[in-house]
Amino acid sequence: MTSLKNKVKAYLRLIRAHTVIATALTPSLGAFATFSVLEGSLFPWDKIHIIVSLFFVGTIVHVFGEILNDYMDYEIDKASAELSDKPLVSGEVSKKSAIAGLIICFASLIIILIYFPFNWLSIVMLFIASSTGIIYQIISKKWLHSAVFLGLYAFFIILFGGVYAGDFNNLTSIPPLVYIISTLGFFQLWINTAILGHLKDIKNDSEFGVLTLPMRLGVKVEGGGNTPKLIMPMGFRSIVIFIQIINLLIAFIPLFFYQRFYDGDINLYLLLTGLILISLMMMASQIKTIMFNIFKIIFNEFY
Repeated sequence: MTSLKNKVKAYLRLIRAHTVIATALTPSLGAFATFSVLEGSLFPWDKIHIIVSLFFVGTIVHVFGEILNDYMDYEIDKASAELSDKPLVSGEVSKKSAIAGLIICFASLIIILIYFPFNWLSIVMLFIASSTGIIYQIISKKWLHSAVFLGLYAFFIILFGGVYAGDFNNLTSIPPLVYIISTLGFFQLWINTAILGHLKDIKNDSEFGVLTLPMRLGVKVEGGGNTPKLIMPMGFRSIVIFIQIINLLIAFIPLFFYQRFYDGDINLYLLLTGLILISLMMMASQIKTIMFNIFKIIFNEFY
């Protein structure tokens, strides 16, 4: 019989509790951009209710997405010995409990949307973001380029935060900075999922007949045992680095055209500097990842 402590741990692993804060703050990136342009401050205290409501929405969306991900991958995960300890596969969390969790998340989101004064355009952005995220979870193992939908999720969930923070009612009134940050979110989540994220599953995916983008680009696993080698052609590594350079250049765009778009507030400079530093750190981490050739190291980094 599973103890209460182990049961709680299983649920926390199911919802990836260690990443929930970062994901929950994603909609707030758009809000911070809007505040910087319209309010002259990254975090105006009279707008704290906006950040709180966005955090609640981000948390619910995160939990819903992680539960749905494990539920949709159940059959594939069950066939892998390496993934036998995942909560749904091991039986620590039942599939019925997972479905109940999805229903609770959906109901909670409806309550928050009713309680907080979200305008119609922000709700449309949230609906599009949620729809693209769900589509990804459904087709992630069936379509080679499915990660595009997860990138679109990041784009629209950040846009959702920016629209809500500025109470915008049309797309043309949204500050360019919000669109730029949303685009950065698209590229970052897309590359993390389509290329780097699939590296951890490549052995299991190849055995189950699932074709992913790294496999299409020539990545494969050779050898067996505890340390099979992950073979990554130079072409694959070059593509990853090229995409990250584009991502970094997008982060610099607001600095190049700063005087044209904005009035010149130091907080915006701080936001842009932070974005560029984060992009550089992520780029360095991902380049380090693709330079490894031991599958066990890749696997342990993600689990």
